[in-house]
Amino acid sequence: GERGWEYAKFCWRSSLFSFVTLVDHLYGVHMQAGNACVVAMRQQLSKDHPIRRFLTPFSFQTISVNDNARNNLVNPRSMGPRCFALTDIGMDLAWSAAPTLLQSGVEAAKAQTDPKLYWTALLDRGWYIENWVKPRLGKLTPWWEQALEFWNVQKAFVTAFMESYWSGPEALLQDKEAFKFLVQSVSIVQSTSSDAITHLAELPAELSAEIFWDATINLIARYTNLVTAGHEQVGTVPVYAQDASFCAFAWKKGEMMATKQAALNAAVLMAFTSTPMPPLMRKTEEDDWSFLFPSEWKSADVPSPKARADAAYNQFQADLARLEVKYQAFNDAALAADATFPNNFGIWAHVPSLLECSVSV
Repeated sequence: GERGWEYAKFCWRSSLFSFVTLVDHLYGVHMQAGNACVVAMRQQLSKDHPIRRFLTPFSFQTISVNDNARNNLVNPRSMGPRCFALTDIGMDLAWSAAPTLLQSGVEAAKAQTDPKLYWTALLDRGWYIENWVKPRLGKLTPWWEQALEFWNVQKAFVTAFMESYWSGPEALLQDKEAFKFLVQSVSIVQSTSSDAITHLAELPAELSAEIFWDATINLIARYTNLVTAGHEQVGTVPVYAQDASFCAFAWKKGEMMATKQAALNAAVLMAFTSTPMPPLMRKTEEDDWSFLFPSEWKSADVPSPKARADAAYNQFQADLARLEVKYQAFNDAALAADATFPNNFGIWAHVPSLLECSVSV
């Protein structure tokens, strides 16, 4: 209850608010992951390729969104820098440090020497949670447990979709477009990460059909996970920013509230970055994107691929509905009057009905 302690908590919340917005949201989700997959998809996959069709809702408007983010949130003296308590040099230093501050799998890949484990650590979020996060925490918190469960649902969807068009690793290996998509996506991620441990030009020859199959599935699942639950976690922050005394991008030393100008700047920024995107969970027929799945593909070796892909989509939606009930019940219990610490905090980052398919600004 002491003012000094309250001020320290305000500074910590506000600093974390700025850190997550710059590093995890703008750099990690938008500039790195969003750009990597969309650029590789547009350059390496033809318009009717099953993987490109699958990724269409997850990359909806990403190019224009990231272009707006560059012009209005990243460039010097644009809306973003005017919000933060950093000088022009400070902003440059923040962007330079961003690759070293991301914790998303690259740091786990750096520790691997086996090529197969390298790709698994880099792309498989389930492996990352179980084998990298859990040993360091001792046990998984409820947030990490939900993150793992949500990942498993998304990966199962991607796997079932891939199996709708290719019978297995050897069949996919014959698809040169898919191979180039994987290589370019990971190349961009490596080139924008401080912990890249190998030159990608040396890797393709080492990729067996099994590694290529697993890496492709994990890459697609990881991207879809980042732009849905990942973006919800680090990018949906207006609820925090609406109270300038809870946290702020900038404040005067000794004061526990943003200035009027800083509060207005943050409000404008939140309004600018809250454009709606297509929902992940099917609520009406208009939300169904399974019509995008192609009826056939030149390298597909599975009969009736469209019917199989539709079945995978319907199962995914059923899994989302199951998670919706479970996570809403979790939040109801956390918000109950008799809830006790540490079980009195709701978690909304993985509630399917709140998630969008692609990154908004």
